[in-house]
Amino acid sequence: MRKVDHLIARGTITLKSGTRVGGSDDILQIGGTDLTCIKDPVTGQPYIPGTSLKGKMRSELEKELGKVKGNAPCGCAFSDCAVCRVFGPHMNQRHRLGPTRILVRDAPLHEGGELELKTESTIQRDVGSAVNPRTLERVVPGSKFRLEIGMQIFDDDESFEYTDADEKTTRGAEAILEVVYHALDLVEQSGLGSGTSKGYGHVQIEIDEVVRPQRRRGDGRPRDIA
Repeated sequence: MRKVDHLIARGTITLKSGTRVGGSDDILQIGGTDLTCIKDPVTGQPYIPGTSLKGKMRSELEKELGKVKGNAPCGCAFSDCAVCRVFGPHMNQRHRLGPTRILVRDAPLHEGGELELKTESTIQRDVGSAVNPRTLERVVPGSKFRLEIGMQIFDDDESFEYTDADEKTTRGAEAILEVVYHALDLVEQSGLGSGTSKGYGHVQIEIDEVVRPQRRRGDGRPRDIA
């Protein structure tokens, strides 16, 4: 198996509602926030981890393609399985699909990023009163994050076909790209982060460009630094 191409999709994730991607709450303070957002340890700004986005893309695609079997991700490793080919077969060390095709980068903050505190509680149904209140952080609507997803294309992908929701069938590198687009569309439908069933995490994802990375000079000379 030989790598024959590499594509990079770049775009923007815009929050349409308050969104919470969980951070570390190892240190609890009296009167403090119970559930915080994950933040860059250097800048203190919120960001969207690539692992969170990739996991959401995979789980939504599995549901769409009927690949949900219990709690474990798909590991069938069939050559025509879009989930296993693009995201990798889960816990399957004997497959022949090669490396994971997509590389989902952390999405740093581009615009906005202010945090709001929201208090939640549970309703005690027999008396109708609120109990067990907790305070959590959400990134405010309108905030934007930079999206970057790399796609490795191998010669084995030439025979891979994918049919999208519009019944359009693509092949090879274009098919890999269509799988990524489809998964991102499904994330838009369902939401990102925790609390999506309560209205959190509604996002809009736009791809601005798909490019090939520029190759480094191969003549042994260093590049000029502007």
